[in-house]
Amino acid sequence: MRFRAVVLLVLVCTACSGSLGTVGIIGRSAEPVGIKLLRPAVSSRVCRTSWLGFLGTRGEPTIDDATRAIYELDTEGDVLTDATVRRTEILTGVYNRRCLEVEANLGRVVPTVVIPAPSGHGAHH
Repeated sequence: MRFRAVVLLVLVCTACSGSLGTVGIIGRSAEPVGIKLLRPAVSSRVCRTSWLGFLGTRGEPTIDDATRAIYELDTEGDVLTDATVRRTEILTGVYNRRCLEVEANLGRVVPTVVIPAPSGHGAHH
């Protein structure tokens, strides 16, 4: 009987943790960009906790929630590079906690200027 209770408890209580991967650049433009590093290796963690499935903050934490705190570190920051996203969960049915953590370099996009060269310019180099 005691063994069954232990097995049931293990099946009901679940905890999970893992990396969702690494992203080179998180930005709003798909064009190649120059980047000025403002703050290296900063991180943010956002969690949602609920009791009995309805008390507390239900739902899933989002990337926007996690990156917002990083962007608030510097008003010039508008891009994240070398970002790693991790997710952790503790689910018991009574107490549930879902967390999302983002670790990245905060930077600022540096405008680049492309000057068209006259025809035949490539042959001189």
